[in-house]
Amino acid sequence: MRCESTTTVARPPAEVFPWLIEPDKVRQWMTGLERYEPLDPAPLTIGSRIRQELVVSGQHLKFELHLVRLEPPSAAELRFEGSGFKAANEYTVTSADGTGAVVTWVISGEATSFKAKLIAPMVQAKLEEKLDTDLVRLRALLV
Repeated sequence: MRCESTTTVARPPAEVFPWLIEPDKVRQWMTGLERYEPLDPAPLTIGSRIRQELVVSGQHLKFELHLVRLEPPSAAELRFEGSGFKAANEYTVTSADGTGAVVTWVISGEATSFKAKLIAPMVQAKLEEKLDTDLVRLRALLV
């Protein structure tokens, strides 16, 4: 399973990057998010854990995200397992025309339980929609 979405934001990468991982900012643009809270003291660093609960296509998903890559202002990767899935959120931010930023969000992974394998096609279709919708919301916040 792999989903990808990209948008352009009218702010430089250094201003956009914190919106992708900082809990107080993520809560403002990510749809279906019921919980997104750090499990370790701030600031977020490689190895930090974040509890995430969200609803996608009527499915309530719970994950413990592990920050495995942190290269501000250009890249971050959070890996997770839970609700029958093993996957990664990958964010990349590159400069666009010197004043803006191109944000790409990729979620890739696999279903690890029978139930997850059954719902994976439905979740993937809704997840692709979700990524597009969420990045539109992010872009609107950063006008």
